[in-house]
Amino acid sequence: MKKSAIRILTVAICMVAVWVSTAAQDQAVRRYTKADFVKVEGGSLGDRVDRAFRQSKSSGQGETVWLAWHFRARDGVSYSPFGSMNYFDNGIRLEKRDSPNAAAIFLLVDATGSAPKFQRLTLLNLDDPYVFEDRPVYWLGDIETAQSIDYLEKTFLSATMERELSRGALRAVSVHEGDQSIALLRKFAGGDGDTEVRKAAVTGLARVRTPAATDVLIDLYNSAGNDDLKREIINGLSRSSEPKAADKLKAIAKGDPDPKLRQRAIQRMVSRW
Repeated sequence: MKKSAIRILTVAICMVAVWVSTAAQDQAVRRYTKADFVKVEGGSLGDRVDRAFRQSKSSGQGETVWLAWHFRARDGVSYSPFGSMNYFDNGIRLEKRDSPNAAAIFLLVDATGSAPKFQRLTLLNLDDPYVFEDRPVYWLGDIETAQSIDYLEKTFLSATMERELSRGALRAVSVHEGDQSIALLRKFAGGDGDTEVRKAAVTGLARVRTPAATDVLIDLYNSAGNDDLKREIINGLSRSSEPKAADKLKAIAKGDPDPKLRQRAIQRMVSRW
């Protein structure tokens, strides 16, 4: 057999081997959709989390699982990884908004220990056709706002919690409808905890975009002793459409004793308009 023929045969064998290997890997991956969610309902949210965790351990479906629940989002807020979208081209228009009725919190949980160990918190729009590979989803049902926010505070907003989980929880809190979210965000923005967590609370207040949230941002700026936090508040005020937010930015630009903060306010005013 000629060398060229041998080379061609070798390449063909390698391609077949790669195809077989890839096909085997694809076949081995278990894909879950909304239709496969395992429902765990009844009782408080904490009870459902505990029951879902025990059920996941007894099922032996893997070392990590998703625990998820629906909550009512505030109207107009963007919460999914893809957010809101506008497309227009020669009379072709597409507008996509996150639905308040499709918001869900997903918790990635290590199920190997005696208690759930949370690894990730993310927000998804369940109207989007997600596929969950190799991890089942335990669906905890529809949770009313107060209970959902209380659970997030109790579980993720302690001084010992990992920073990224705390920041993710504050983002989730800001998406919930009602004034309870504003009160909790104010509590953590104005506290004496980790500066990055406080800034996440300020960002959450900016996301709310209501007159009450703008009032809180203004009050926080007046009382803040941390320049990093003040810069984040200036950013938040620049996202508000409230006239009092614009007035506060002008006041900072004209009269704040810190020239860097005056400059930041001017920059944000220009970008706002």
